[in-house]
Amino acid sequence: MPHMVLAGEIELAAVVVPEEVHRWGRAVIKTEGSWRRCGGEAMLVEGVVVEFARPLRPVALVAPHHGDTIVRLWPVAPVERTHAVQRWLGLLAVALQRQGAGPLTLTNIPADLWHDLGLAVTPPLAG
Repeated sequence: MPHMVLAGEIELAAVVVPEEVHRWGRAVIKTEGSWRRCGGEAMLVEGVVVEFARPLRPVALVAPHHGDTIVRLWPVAPVERTHAVQRWLGLLAVALQRQGAGPLTLTNIPADLWHDLGLAVTPPLAG
């Protein structure tokens, strides 16, 4: 499952996920909305990724994870794990860092899908 782990926990109740449109090659990537679990301890984020005129609807889970914050695809809403969908997870991680999340410490997403996004990274990056 594609994921990114950001150092430290972030107050998810205060996070505002930007609903910006991004072009990346032939893909159009957008975050459409977010929902918080009662109590604010986790958040679901809905996106739309259009590649080759084919819309995909990924849903990401943002939640505390062993003292850090994880951004990953929500397994309850299966979606094809294309490069553009994984790039969308990187865009979510950038938005979280801009609101106080720490540097990227672990990921299984290839660096060429997120290296140009300006993510702060803890060297050496594991994963």
